[in-house]
Amino acid sequence: GSEMCIRDRVLWGLIIVVLCSPRPGLAFDLLWETQGSYVHQMAHLAFALAMVFLIYEIKRGELRGMPGFRSLVWGCALLAWWNFDAIIGHALDWSLTFPIIIGSGVHRRLLMENWQTWAFYITKITHFLLLPPAFYFFYRSLKRFSRGSESKSP
Repeated sequence: GSEMCIRDRVLWGLIIVVLCSPRPGLAFDLLWETQGSYVHQMAHLAFALAMVFLIYEIKRGELRGMPGFRSLVWGCALLAWWNFDAIIGHALDWSLTFPIIIGSGVHRRLLMENWQTWAFYITKITHFLLLPPAFYFFYRSLKRFSRGSESKSP
């Protein structure tokens, strides 16, 4: 009776949704290298500014003397640096027009001709070196926060 009618309506509703849905699209296009890169850069900038704002709020507020917030400030500072490093590294990556790896097989080598190439690789290295300590400081602050909340609970 009515149970069959509800099931039929749901089935027809799903069929209509599937038939009227847009076709799948690719997440990126290989023809234009920087497509989405500007959005990616803006995301790095927004993340960095959020970390700077969080540091500012902690420093100016009553939170600076509480346990765990010093580690949180250090974690935020490293993540802000990480994002600014990424912005510079991506911009340098786009500016490199010549091949930076030449040769093939065991005869491959890096071409380090100018300051942009050196700066590009330095940002690549620091990009990976900044994350572990940043996450450690966040972990350390969360550990301090959890200890503080355990001691205050009844």
